[in-house]
Amino acid sequence: MPSLPTLWRRYVVDQVAAADHCPPLPPGRVSDNARVVIVYVVSAFVLVMMHYGALDNDNQQGMSATLIGLASKLSPELGATLAKYRELVRMLTWIGGAFIFYFAIPALVVRVVFGHRLADYGLRLKGFLGHLPIYLLLFLPVGALVLVVAGTPDFAKKYPLYHEPLGIVDMLTWSLGYALQFFSLEFFFRGFMIHGVRDRMGSSAVFAMILPYVMIHFTKPFYETIGAVVAGSVLGILSLRTGSIAGGIFIHTAVAWSMDWAALASRPHPWSG
Repeated sequence: MPSLPTLWRRYVVDQVAAADHCPPLPPGRVSDNARVVIVYVVSAFVLVMMHYGALDNDNQQGMSATLIGLASKLSPELGATLAKYRELVRMLTWIGGAFIFYFAIPALVVRVVFGHRLADYGLRLKGFLGHLPIYLLLFLPVGALVLVVAGTPDFAKKYPLYHEPLGIVDMLTWSLGYALQFFSLEFFFRGFMIHGVRDRMGSSAVFAMILPYVMIHFTKPFYETIGAVVAGSVLGILSLRTGSIAGGIFIHTAVAWSMDWAALASRPHPWSG
């Protein structure tokens, strides 16, 4: 059996070193140094707007009330239906904010300011399918742990994140929206923040990304925040090695869906809090 130093060198040191040899970005509309500055300034703006905008509960409540009110003016029946799913509408406003700030704004910067393809920033399947066994291997222990703790009271208090689904339709709607949120988050952290500076920083781009990624977990349990250090580093290195963020989207979505649906399945009456 290989020694611990050998395993560390093989699966950590060598992988980080290999990530330094990713292909350079094509020529763009701004200089390389200007691009690095723009990536970090835009990233700071995105993080501020997510914290004070999309993640703020008062903003979510206000936006959902506005949407339901507008729907009621268009159609009282539609307004009544949305009012029935008020909590889902509120959570979808968060997802909409995540899509705008984590994906749409960085994607516009990539295309309009930098003149690059989104594929250059990890938005492609090529590189993912060949490494799918690695991502499945990463998911298996987490999936097994979810099954073990799914019936515990603490787990049931927190999950599903959309806590009181009325039926399978709104739960499926939530699940699809949740996946969109992870798509947006992965593009920002493992795509824009890494691939936008990879030619100047190499694998160090991963560890620069880790700092804000861990900080957005500060409102979550301690063990989950510590896990973000490991998960963010692994997914960041894999994004550099494969040139694709698809693996991160797959892992995040698979874990989130398994947690929500396992918690729901453990309830005596699934469609109730």
